[in-house]
Amino acid sequence: MNTLFPVVLAAALLSAIATMPADAAPRKKKTTVSPAASVAKPPADRFLACDVRVRDYLREGGAAIRVTKIEVDDARLQLNIHHEYGEAGKSSRKYLRGDTEEEMRKNLRGILDEFAAAAKAAAAGRAWYVIAARKVMPDLREGSSENTSPWTAIVLADVEGKCRPITFYQSVDRNKLNPELSKILDE
Repeated sequence: MNTLFPVVLAAALLSAIATMPADAAPRKKKTTVSPAASVAKPPADRFLACDVRVRDYLREGGAAIRVTKIEVDDARLQLNIHHEYGEAGKSSRKYLRGDTEEEMRKNLRGILDEFAAAAKAAAAGRAWYVIAARKVMPDLREGSSENTSPWTAIVLADVEGKCRPITFYQSVDRNKLNPELSKILDE
């Protein structure tokens, strides 16, 4: 029995050592996070990154209409904007800038990339045609103020989380607008 005692004792010690780290380690408490305790994110704004600009333009009336399609005319460097109530029309043409052909090509690539991003944003529902009062969005260009509408428009798009102006319309003729859209302007 004397010979058996050291073997049993050694086995007991080895068993105790093997189980020691698991017992000695601090136990992790299982914590459950209640839905109310989790960080609540504000709901996404319907105007995405253009939330502040759209609302600023609409402070004196107007309308914000979702752009449904932007057609790119890469030869004339202009866009044709379509919205929920029809067609907004063509944008003003972009002009190539630069002293050398290489500078002009670089400028052309930038314009075409900008146009492609705008068309992609419109296809994804992230672009708006905003008709606003001229007093909120004054015409920055010099020109005759005769025969101008009290309404002007801008197309804004959420491109990669930033609000980008796509094109500007100096004057919006209410007589050419869809009757439903004209009614929205009266509200």
